[in-house]
Amino acid sequence: MDNAVYGMYPFTVYTYDCVDSTNSVAMRAVKHSKEQMHFSVHVAGEQTDGRGRNDRKWINTEDSVMMSIVVKTRLAMEKIPMLNLAAAVAVKNAVMKLTRNGMRLSVKWPNDVITSDSYEKVCGILSETMRLDNAKYAIIGIGLNLNARTMPDDLLQPATSVYLHYGKYIDVLKAVDEILKQFKLQYEYLMKDPNGFLKGFAEDCITLGHHVSVDNGKSIRYGMGERLAPNGQLIVRFEGGVSDVVYSGDVSIRNMRTIDRALAKKLMPKPKPFANKGAFGKAAMIVGSPDMPGAALMSTKACIRAGAGLTRALIPEEIKASFAAVPEAMLVTDCNKADELIEWADSICIGCGMGVSERTRALLEKVLKSGKKCVIDADALNTMSKHRELLELLHENTVITPHPGEMGRLMECETERAAADLTSCAKEFALKYGCNVLMKSHYSAVVSPAGVIRYNDSGNEALAKGGSGDVLAGLIAGLMAQKVKPFDAASLGAYLLGVSAEEVICFLRNRFAGATDIIDVISTEIQ
Repeated sequence: MDNAVYGMYPFTVYTYDCVDSTNSVAMRAVKHSKEQMHFSVHVAGEQTDGRGRNDRKWINTEDSVMMSIVVKTRLAMEKIPMLNLAAAVAVKNAVMKLTRNGMRLSVKWPNDVITSDSYEKVCGILSETMRLDNAKYAIIGIGLNLNARTMPDDLLQPATSVYLHYGKYIDVLKAVDEILKQFKLQYEYLMKDPNGFLKGFAEDCITLGHHVSVDNGKSIRYGMGERLAPNGQLIVRFEGGVSDVVYSGDVSIRNMRTIDRALAKKLMPKPKPFANKGAFGKAAMIVGSPDMPGAALMSTKACIRAGAGLTRALIPEEIKASFAAVPEAMLVTDCNKADELIEWADSICIGCGMGVSERTRALLEKVLKSGKKCVIDADALNTMSKHRELLELLHENTVITPHPGEMGRLMECETERAAADLTSCAKEFALKYGCNVLMKSHYSAVVSPAGVIRYNDSGNEALAKGGSGDVLAGLIAGLMAQKVKPFDAASLGAYLLGVSAEEVICFLRNRFAGATDIIDVISTEIQ
């Protein structure tokens, strides 16, 4: 089909067996054509030098759509990027029509079409502009994974194809035809009612209301996609509270997900209706001091409520009587038995209400050297910031749960920086020390040792009470005891704490809500 020409009103479609890139072919055609048509389209069976944004190479997949739409436009230069948005919506609508709504797709601002549930890339778009003889042209390159049976494993962003989701072969030219029909509709809507077009795009755009990263080539900032500017640019509310317009740069939701009920349900330990207590794991709580028995009690009670089968607490002798309120916990008061306790446990929680002391340092060192799943909270974190050699003992089975003040001390930076760059600090620490970080603030950022980020937006003012962090640490320990992976346990624990706090407010209405009230609700939220 080399250099064949088809009429698909109002487009003239040129097809080629093989080109370097359809955008390059389109640009050359505009430069050398005397016809200067309003719409033309260039479709290739193969590209040898396909390009994506930021000079990334486009990976060819079998029977994919590789095309470039050329639009001669009167739009002002600052509005031409809106054609990119029109193309993205056109591809989404075309694929959904071709698959009879068999795929749930969303648009990621400004140039990707992805699956709505798993965020796998289906289509990438690269738009370029050029001037010729006082005329302006937009060249919109579209690469759609259509009929691929397999996808490469080493892609920067997880990808899929229409075939892998829909299970049926779709003719390439049929897909091209439908994309052009949908693009014509979006283009006419844009030219007639730009504000209405942007409102419709916003409904399809998964970036809005989603946590995002913005890479400008010099630094990466994190925030929330807030709304669209009048010319289609993205307005992001960055961590620290400042909203700004993003004109260019790589805006990503890759490896970033908000924890919702569906994900939480997936992460929950599976029911074991015929199992005994041993099947639900063994948790060790190394907590408490004579001045802070409450933290030990709340964290231990939360661990039990999270489902740990057996829970032992290493506590000072002075607070032993307080644990009459938690009869399910077995107590150890002799620090000489710490090694035996650590060996016994499937997961360990250390730090809640312990105070910063040599005792805390020595016990923390033992826990870290064991390599076991552990959550490090409160005074164990403060002890670590004073004894920085302990940082080198952190490992992939560790979860640390700092608030900005504690993270500032761990990273030797100002608390204000840790609060304003919540995600950046958490990710920097997780990558440097190979551990899981749960950064607590008005929302939580949970970062894995590989840099995968999950956000928890659940919760309310009920969590702004002393003891909430102790409850969270106990929840995580209880979940890890049941063989939940540390990153998943941190994510799930943050979510359960938040939704339990929301339920507490509903239940108590105008009454005072404390951390122990949240513990009482947890058991209903994890069903």
